[in-house]
Amino acid sequence: MPTIQKRGNSFKIIVSLGYDSNGKQIRKTTTFKPPEGVTPKKAEKLAHAFAMEFEKDCQGRTELKENMRFSDLCDWYFDHYAPNKLKPCTIYTYKGQVDKHLLPEFGNRKLKDFSPALLTKFFSELELNPSTCKKLYTILESLFTRAVEQGFIKETPCRNVILPKQDKVKRQSLTTEQAKELLQMVESYSQLNTIIKVLLFTGMRSGEALGLQWEDIDFNRHLIHVVHSLADVGGKHFLQEPKTKTSIRYIGMSQVLESIILEHKAEQEKAIEIVGETFQYPNMVFTSTTGNYLDRASLLTQFKRLIKDTDFSWASLHTLRHANATLLINNGVDLKIVSEHLGHSGVGVTADTYADVLADTKQKVADLIALELE
Repeated sequence: MPTIQKRGNSFKIIVSLGYDSNGKQIRKTTTFKPPEGVTPKKAEKLAHAFAMEFEKDCQGRTELKENMRFSDLCDWYFDHYAPNKLKPCTIYTYKGQVDKHLLPEFGNRKLKDFSPALLTKFFSELELNPSTCKKLYTILESLFTRAVEQGFIKETPCRNVILPKQDKVKRQSLTTEQAKELLQMVESYSQLNTIIKVLLFTGMRSGEALGLQWEDIDFNRHLIHVVHSLADVGGKHFLQEPKTKTSIRYIGMSQVLESIILEHKAEQEKAIEIVGETFQYPNMVFTSTTGNYLDRASLLTQFKRLIKDTDFSWASLHTLRHANATLLINNGVDLKIVSEHLGHSGVGVTADTYADVLADTKQKVADLIALELE
């Protein structure tokens, strides 16, 4: 709606057209002078009609921004939006997906030529698994949402896009017996074995475990404070905040886990004595042999090598997190506590992620009630 301001015998009309690429508001102004001899009331009506036509005209001109190429929108997004709103590792991932999948297909296409039907066709013909399609859609949705916010286009073409159906796969986890068997496999000391135990006992994400510093472990209160995650952007490692704000949390440390971590601390101190001052990060709980950050891909390679040709060859590091959550749920721990323990953004995420486990638990409860009433 245009703003109309009376200025003597004329009217100043202001139309807002969103914001430019630098975040500055775009405003168009003009002046309307009514014909001589008309009444004040009539003059206001004429000014209002003129203002509405002026707004339409301005909006028509801004629609020329719909001629912007998709590649130009991506450049604007990564130059102006991403550095201020996204984490470096997210930017790295997004840019890699855009360069690999989106720019080759849409780079020269004008924004006005995008539609839900076009994107539905793109995803239906994309030879990628449904979960990857979903990730690409999330990136496109973010790009076009910013385009709408900046006034480049009127509405996003991402609404009502049909994505490939994602089959519901039951999440594999470890049973209590399997968890015990795995712990027997990693009973002897090694840094890898220690990390496996930490992940299984705490339910931390692997990046959170690799981001632990000794100051984050309170041996007096038996708590682990999760405040960082180890990021990897193009081979460069650094500490960043965890996945979500709720991922910053305290996790209880059992006496068993405390003994495991203290054993590792003693072994690390021996390594620091041998390597000397060149040991780069003695403040980190887990490091490479030279004291550098421990690469997550390297950790996964070591883990896969360990479980190769065993009953756990199907597992991943994330399986240990799921095993921790499953054990808690199966033992009747309140879902809200499990959610906080895992650092989920809300109970709904936990309920959705572990729906199959919850269903099994409910069935066990029903069976117990039936058994008691027989």
